[in-house]
Amino acid sequence: MDVANESGVSQATVTRVFSSPDLVSAKTQAKVHAAAERLGYVPNAIARSLKSQRTNIIGAVVPAEGEYWQHALTAFSRQLAAQNRQLLLFSFGEDDRVEQVLQSVLQYQVDGVVLASAKISQAQLSVMQTQRVPTVAFNQPEASGVVPSISVDNEAGTRALADHLLQQGCRSAVFVGGISTTSTDRLRYQGAARGLGAHGVGCAYVEAGSFSYEAGYFISEQVSEMLAPGGSLHAASADPVGLMVSGDELAFGVLDGLRSRGVRVPEDVMLTGFDGLPQSSWAGYDLTTIVQDIDLLVQRAIGMLLSPETTQPIPELVAEGALRIGATTGIGSSTRRSNG
Repeated sequence: MDVANESGVSQATVTRVFSSPDLVSAKTQAKVHAAAERLGYVPNAIARSLKSQRTNIIGAVVPAEGEYWQHALTAFSRQLAAQNRQLLLFSFGEDDRVEQVLQSVLQYQVDGVVLASAKISQAQLSVMQTQRVPTVAFNQPEASGVVPSISVDNEAGTRALADHLLQQGCRSAVFVGGISTTSTDRLRYQGAARGLGAHGVGCAYVEAGSFSYEAGYFISEQVSEMLAPGGSLHAASADPVGLMVSGDELAFGVLDGLRSRGVRVPEDVMLTGFDGLPQSSWAGYDLTTIVQDIDLLVQRAIGMLLSPETTQPIPELVAEGALRIGATTGIGSSTRRSNG
């Protein structure tokens, strides 16, 4: 009652200021916050959640590493904070069991869960659905038809990249994937292979084993051997070789590894990525890639999570990416929408 007495308003008004500020005038909010500051009062979120049965906390299950996921998490945290909600992170490493992480999430009274990892299987997604916790899968095509989901159009994106390489004169290509069993990798390779195959250009698949920079640098040795005389990608003519990489962070490692072995980009090989990470526009990379509008994807994911639809079929949004053309395919930087 101290804050109420100090600010000259009712206890109910003080409660609304800290739980539903949109229901209180700006003038009253300022008066209550000033009184709280003078008294050193901090609202008890746990006590408030016990009364309302809501915590205003959203859980996020994400890999412990990866530039893309860190970028997405920042957007989730920022946009949720703007709606007076907090993000609770549940991360896992390469060797951690995803089942254990998902069980940990269920032990907390979160108002919703973002599943942001291609390593979560359909069976594990179904378990989350049965718990009646609002759930949305972020950039996980495997979730289609199981839980509400939103993702970039992976296949259309790599088709756009394939079309660009063909326009640049590529007549041979290879796709460097991260983890072949993930739905993201499969769709991106599928788009590349179909786009190139429609013009009679084959596209071999090489698995790096991870989407990390280190995996890309390591696999660059195998790729450079394929490009050397006698290798499967050695160009018998002056036509450039296309090297399509499943993700930007992986592509950065491949690019640096190839350069360290004397392979010239784009003179010897034209290289593309996928994701549109901020580093892709750095002068040292200037990568041709598909740019995902992370802020828009996150905004729509939060909307699906906070206003869940109970109708069938289970909602699914697929967003178009933008083709960013950089120096790794021999053209100065520009951006245009893909034809997805």
